[in-house]
Amino acid sequence: MLSAPSQCRESRLALVRTSRSRLVTSILSVSLTAALVVFLPRAVGATWSEVGALLVQVSPASLVLLTVVWIAGLWAHSFVLAASLPGLTKRRGLTLSLTGSAVANVLPLGGAAGTALNFAMVRRWGFSSGRFGSFLAVTTLLNVVSKLGVIALALGLVPILHSASAFGSASLFLLPVPVAVAAGIGILADERVAVAVGNALDKVIGKLRPTRLREQLPGLRRLVLNVMRTGWRPMTAGMIAYLALQLALLWLCFQVLQVQVGLPVLFTVLAVERLLTMVPITPGSAGVVEVGTTAALVALGTDPAGAAAGLLLFRGFTYLMEIPVGGVLLAVWSWLHRRTSSDPRLEAVAG
Repeated sequence: MLSAPSQCRESRLALVRTSRSRLVTSILSVSLTAALVVFLPRAVGATWSEVGALLVQVSPASLVLLTVVWIAGLWAHSFVLAASLPGLTKRRGLTLSLTGSAVANVLPLGGAAGTALNFAMVRRWGFSSGRFGSFLAVTTLLNVVSKLGVIALALGLVPILHSASAFGSASLFLLPVPVAVAAGIGILADERVAVAVGNALDKVIGKLRPTRLREQLPGLRRLVLNVMRTGWRPMTAGMIAYLALQLALLWLCFQVLQVQVGLPVLFTVLAVERLLTMVPITPGSAGVVEVGTTAALVALGTDPAGAAAGLLLFRGFTYLMEIPVGGVLLAVWSWLHRRTSSDPRLEAVAG
């Protein structure tokens, strides 16, 4: 058995190893993101000078318009968050969204850090850990289902909007999507399906590490259904409005650059962008989304320089802007709650 000094030494060494591992992961992740963004124009057959020439044409008035649409989309999403945690105000929902995204967008695998931050904020507002767990389950499910729904709808429209060859390649690429959507609907509709799916996943994942999804999925299903029974209307309306405003923002990004892209192409591209945001190789999937989505635009007939410029402008709002705005909100929230610790009368305005 190790003595106390030896245990302390081992703890320090473990902490150092963990810190070094995180530092290396951060450096590699940032390097990969930078490399993907730097080589984006070349990857699609354009140059940075061509892309830059388009981006400098964006007027201050156009930036204001894009900002308004971006904020409107976030506000629409705050209805989803407020309905997912009864008692949460839309202002606080917006704060959770932006602060969590700010953390997730700068750290490798930052989703966990963003969730931990949101947990601390929700607990500070007086919600229990159990209610946060329900909130997290519902919002995660809605986020994934909304992305898969857009992808599945785009897949269904491919034979109508695009060529037969595009339908064949898209079907092969997106085949798991309708399967995942069907499985999710089945789990919510019937607890027996949740048990069966959990059991199957336990057998597959259990080869790598032990899981208890056979028991956890039915419990998760009940949590989700309890919240959705009362909040499904604002959740549905808020999510549809949010996705519609995301599509509007994407369309406007190309309009202000005077790059002509048809609405069917934009809808397909939004589906590709939604899919790639689920690939957590880099913080906020930065670089991966830009290269993959721009490549899809070019494959569908968009000018390479225009495709890269429009997508970078769109991601400037949906990814980059969330970092400083969320950081400011986090700083304000921290300052307000430090003050409420010494003056409880300020609790009503802290949030």
